Amino acid sequence: MKTKRIAAAALAMSMGITAMLSGCGSDDGSKKENGDGKVTLEVLTNRTDRVDDGTLDKLTDEFEEANNCVVEYVGYTDYSGDVATRMGTEDYGDVLMIPDEVEIKDLSNFFEPLGTYDEFKDSYRWVNKKMDTDKNVYGLAYGGTATGVLYNKAVWNAAGITETPKTPEEFISDLKLIAENTEAIPYYTNYKDASWTITQWQNLVISASGNPGYENDLLTQKLDLFAEDGGYYPVYKLMYDIFSDPELIEEDHMTTEWESSKVWFGEGKIASMVMGSWAISQFQEKAENKDDIGYMPVPVTAADGKQYAETAADYCLGVNKNSDNKELAKKYVEWFVKDSGFAAAEGMIPTPANSELPDNLSEFKDCVLFEKDASPDELLGKFNEIDTESGVGVWLGDTDNFKIKLAEAAFAGKGEDEFKAIIEDADKKWAEARDSILG
Repeated sequence: MKTKRIAAAALAMSMGITAMLSGCGSDDGSKKENGDGKVTLEVLTNRTDRVDDGTLDKLTDEFEEANNCVVEYVGYTDYSGDVATRMGTEDYGDVLMIPDEVEIKDLSNFFEPLGTYDEFKDSYRWVNKKMDTDKNVYGLAYGGTATGVLYNKAVWNAAGITETPKTPEEFISDLKLIAENTEAIPYYTNYKDASWTITQWQNLVISASGNPGYENDLLTQKLDLFAEDGGYYPVYKLMYDIFSDPELIEEDHMTTEWESSKVWFGEGKIASMVMGSWAISQFQEKAENKDDIGYMPVPVTAADGKQYAETAADYCLGVNKNSDNKELAKKYVEWFVKDSGFAAAEGMIPTPANSELPDNLSEFKDCVLFEKDASPDELLGKFNEIDTESGVGVWLGDTDNFKIKLAEAAFAGKGEDEFKAIIEDADKKWAEARDSILG
């Protein structure tokens, strides 16, 4: 018990909420039952939208009837923070989306193993995302995404563009056509919320590399992070070039509005935006014509003439190891990812291995789809360790991050020399941390 308490506190500290744990108690481990004597299964989720509109409740009717239970969904807007607080106790639901802040080595402290890699590998995608070094699987993805660019088909058509771009140069040329021939903002930065919106560009990197083993190769072959034939350089050079041209972005990048941008996008006032495919359904809901919302592959073509697209798991559903309803909770997890139909309805890639791509990813039919390779045991956790020690922060968007530095330099029109200086600095920090950790 002491080990788990320490791990829970460490998790909370990493999320800046240690103080909140002091007032938390522990549950008594008893089964939760409703007034009808049925077992209640508590499921924690970040999908507050689907809790609020009743979608999840309606979807679960069949499961409840088949298993004589009640499923209670608890949604959190600040999912990671609120769930970390609950994980300081034993009371953090029966089923929950596993916070990314829980390190692989700590999975067994909080979650019940669902099975092994060999049991799941032929049935489901992304089974290695929440797998420990003994190949025990603690979570199954509720769905997955492909990486690409969100765009308004009607606007692009109005600009005279008949084919989606396959290179950064073609993409920028198309944005210029949109600026010349329409009233739409060619690219919307959503920069006011840059702490997370700018990290959407990071999603494009492995697709741009065309190599499922790219992250491992960065370590084993000691490649420069921003080598021009890698994934980082073309992605962030494209971002820099777009942000450097005032004709291609909104007039004032400090007054962007995320929620409003969904409406404007659907109205044809915005032409494109880098977002994961998870955003498609949200933008379609706000659009005057949902068929106007398109999604294109990353505009980078590999040396072999092909476009590549990484698919990746969204949150993984796991079972609280303290749950008094573990078997029912496991049954729920597999039902949700295999039979509920939630992922397909949301336009996500369903988790079952034999499932087809959703209609909104039809433009990826000519792409080579792949999943990122898992790290070999000797490299497990090393990429993140190097990223943290170097301060590069490939998934961060804080004010000292290279992405923010690139964006600010681009907005200020500082040109190619500043771009090179920023990426060379990131390269140097990364190499020093890599060599220190790997030797």
